[in-house]
Amino acid sequence: MKFHILDIFRIRKKIREYRLEKKEKQEYRILANKENLFNSYNHIQYDINPFLYVGTSKEKKDIEDIIISYEGYFDKAHPLHYLVRYPYLKIKQRKQMIDEIIKKWEYDYYKDVDNKLTKIFEQASYIPIKDVKKIRNRSIYSFMFCALFFLFLLKQYSFLQVIPYLGTVFTKINRLLIYRRFYNIASIIVYLSIIISMYLIIVKVYFDKVLQYGLSAKGFLIKERDRMLRKFKPNIKRVKRHLYRLAKYSRVESKYEINNLYNSKNVVKRIQRYGRNVINRVGFFTSYYKEILLGSKIIIMIIYTLIIYLLISLFRVNSITFW
Repeated sequence: MKFHILDIFRIRKKIREYRLEKKEKQEYRILANKENLFNSYNHIQYDINPFLYVGTSKEKKDIEDIIISYEGYFDKAHPLHYLVRYPYLKIKQRKQMIDEIIKKWEYDYYKDVDNKLTKIFEQASYIPIKDVKKIRNRSIYSFMFCALFFLFLLKQYSFLQVIPYLGTVFTKINRLLIYRRFYNIASIIVYLSIIISMYLIIVKVYFDKVLQYGLSAKGFLIKERDRMLRKFKPNIKRVKRHLYRLAKYSRVESKYEINNLYNSKNVVKRIQRYGRNVINRVGFFTSYYKEILLGSKIIIMIIYTLIIYLLISLFRVNSITFW
């Protein structure tokens, strides 16, 4: 089995398509397919979630001052420091209670972030141009070939006239191009074909970029989500370690301030800015989409008209009928 040099490009294309398909199927939400987790912590209620409260109002500074309602152990809501130091519960029970409270905060935080990410992703990935006709490479190649073909005819090579069967055709074409008017028209076709080829290349690159914004928005969300989680995870460990020390009656020099936690709002704002940028670009594209294509359609119509005129003139000048 021979290996062709073009196979390398085919393999690279397949790898690229595989990566894009994998990214499309990747879930950007944190709690995807884990909705049942919320039902496990309905017995815990709180006044604020420190992971969401960080960076906001200064009414409550410390985690120990958060009011917790924990059904099963307590009839009333109490500050967190009261719960974790409650003397009538074993240390093991208090640690289990701390684990569940932190899990409740964590999942509620994830749910909030997921809601924001989902809303932003839906806005950023919504591209109201599903019926957009993509510019295909063969259209560009056809106009490039047209430019080269007429440029070749303009040279009026004499050896073409001796080619069997086709020689008479080139003779008639050369006879037509002797006239300055038809020569100029053929030159115009060459220039217009080059212009429309370059125009379609630029527009195709722009179109493809806009059409892929949905995928890029999702990839950006996944990247930022993973980055946010890497910085958020240590929050859980630090808070748990601090509350464990309180539960053991260990000496704790100071309270744990909520604002010492990692604030993910900056990441969410960055995602929102990105989403707005995508929406603006897509909006600009949809506003001028018809006008952008109208220019190319006018040039293409002129090229076709000139080609038809040359064909008619070829018949008239040479007074022949091709069969």
